[in-house]
Amino acid sequence: MPSYKIAELSFGSSRWNSVRQFNVDGVDFEIQRIGVESCAEALKRMIERFRSSVDAIAISSLPTEIRFRDRVYTHRQALDIMSTPVSIPLCNGERLRELTEINGVTEFIRNGTIIPEDGIFFPIGLLHMEALSTLRERYGARIGFADLYAGFKVPTIAEPSTAILELTKLGLGFAQLQDLGSLAPQAKNLSPEHQLRFKRQIEKFRYVWGDPALITLFARGTDLLQGREVLATTSDPRMHQELIHLGAKNVHSILPKRFSDWDSHLSFPAIDACLRLLKGKTAALSLEEWQEILASETSVAQETRRYVLMARPSVQTRLARRTTRPREKAPDFAFVVHSLSFRDLTRAPGLKLARKLPQSLQPTLERSTAKLPGFVYGHASGIISEKTGQEVNGIIYALCATPRVMKEEPAEVTYRKIEKLCYHAAEEGAKLIGLGAYTKIVGDAGATINRMSPIPVTTGNSLSASATLWALRDTVDKMDLLKVNADTGRVRGTATVIGATGSIGKVSAKLLAMAFDRVCLIAPKMDRLEDLANELRLLSPGVELRLSTRADDFAGITDVLVTATSAFDQKIIDVELLKPGCVVCDCSRPLDFSLEDAIKRPDVLFIESGEVVLPGANRQLDCDIGLPDNVVYACLGETAVLAMEGMYEPFTLGRDLDWQKVKKIYKLSLEHGVRLAATRGPSGFISDREIELTRELAIRARGLSS
Repeated sequence: MPSYKIAELSFGSSRWNSVRQFNVDGVDFEIQRIGVESCAEALKRMIERFRSSVDAIAISSLPTEIRFRDRVYTHRQALDIMSTPVSIPLCNGERLRELTEINGVTEFIRNGTIIPEDGIFFPIGLLHMEALSTLRERYGARIGFADLYAGFKVPTIAEPSTAILELTKLGLGFAQLQDLGSLAPQAKNLSPEHQLRFKRQIEKFRYVWGDPALITLFARGTDLLQGREVLATTSDPRMHQELIHLGAKNVHSILPKRFSDWDSHLSFPAIDACLRLLKGKTAALSLEEWQEILASETSVAQETRRYVLMARPSVQTRLARRTTRPREKAPDFAFVVHSLSFRDLTRAPGLKLARKLPQSLQPTLERSTAKLPGFVYGHASGIISEKTGQEVNGIIYALCATPRVMKEEPAEVTYRKIEKLCYHAAEEGAKLIGLGAYTKIVGDAGATINRMSPIPVTTGNSLSASATLWALRDTVDKMDLLKVNADTGRVRGTATVIGATGSIGKVSAKLLAMAFDRVCLIAPKMDRLEDLANELRLLSPGVELRLSTRADDFAGITDVLVTATSAFDQKIIDVELLKPGCVVCDCSRPLDFSLEDAIKRPDVLFIESGEVVLPGANRQLDCDIGLPDNVVYACLGETAVLAMEGMYEPFTLGRDLDWQKVKKIYKLSLEHGVRLAATRGPSGFISDREIELTRELAIRARGLSS
């Protein structure tokens, strides 16, 4: 009989800590609840503590998202917590709570639990905007909230007029600067005069709606709950009893009966964790999946459907519908690309004329177009696996944002754009989505997006790393300047990795350490380099390692150089110092080396990271991604290979690549018929003749220097 352990880490009080066991459809669950007393650092430590000892982690009583007028705001500390890289589900239950609250509004009004004209008070209304809006706009309920106190410390209960909502919106920015634990409104901290004012204002409201942990914080030490009816987001009887103790007349749970029957102490994040484990999903459940679950509990499923439709901006929906072409077969996978430069940006539909803009206006256009939602850019079709003979197809999305702009703005801005594309891809039928270029670097390298997405996410970095070394080995073999040590089986030479502690840099270092006598590691932080060096010594005993924070230190002895940085036009190494005959593999996006660098050193061979050709005689990519026909980026290749293999899972996520996965995806690629494309350099594809000339110049330069 299967069994699962879940750690429910609450941002609230430790008074309600517990360990519970229950059974759902023959599956045993054990949930341990631990409160951290509103301490964000303690919550992060708890995630680290439990990440390898439980099957899922639920984060409760943490206000992670605020949806306000088609925008989503996430507090920096909450985002940091929810972005913790873990391989197990990390659940906040936000979608389930939002949809349940919408259904709850209609059910409570229908059965007489709520009389709208009697007024509903929300300690923090922005955490419950869908319920608040439904009550106010659909049923004409009188609404009050203390958001101005939470955001600005203004001791008043306001009604959500247009002006107040706009002021509250400004408070969201101010709240970002405050500690998360200080944002919950606590009436006991008010002066007696202001407490009296709160008491008079709250008399207009019969009901209080919210998380019992936040309501308790708000009302403890006061009589603000006296005679009120509480609509609670949990069915925990201990929390309900405390609310009664604080003066509440009744406590009604909005938790669907199905879930309260499982266990009376469950929270929405804990339910989220249970359902993901039951469904075998690491990624978040889709809105449609939640709707289907809730439809069995209530007769007002149309309310959740309304939310599903509202959750996507209309511009995004219209654009997606306009650009999605009818086709016989639904896509098996999806992939996200974006503009790598201003020139790339002008490939987008409607922006070709922008190429004529003066250079001074180009940054302005970059920042403006970055605000556009993602859209369907094209399709990949006719990909036929040589292993199975089956065809897979993909849908290609694009963002009109360059790396420079994405680096300037908060990671959550990019997260939300990609999240909407993930949901659209799921609607289209895709079972996996891959991230290209800087979208796989931003934030925590795909981990957060995977939790937000209804379908698994992969960054494609495993095949990117594999194809890089694939192209590098092919080029080094053709240069024929290095020999193998017969005794050790290692190449007699020096390999250097710049950006060695990054995702691709680290796995490149591990694989090069297995192949070369000497490996030099370059990165900004020496402590991280030393940690990596310790890993390499265990993995490849006998390899000579050298570490530095300065790229130029090893330029003169390097035979093979791999760069994997996010330098953005910064000079990372003096090319004049490079050893003649050095093969430079640039896997950074944007590139670290330019055509001008290559021209300066004709005795050094500059190549870009490996691209691949997908199998299929009639394969087609009907959009311009900046590569020749039938050639795709390796990260897109990984997404397609996983689809061909039927491995719809988050294969590659986070900053730390598994070198064994790199080898595995390489093997799968060969089995399915993926081939390395012709090696590219700064001026295009590199011919064998060009390699031969570079070799001759290198031998000549070495002779002159000796």
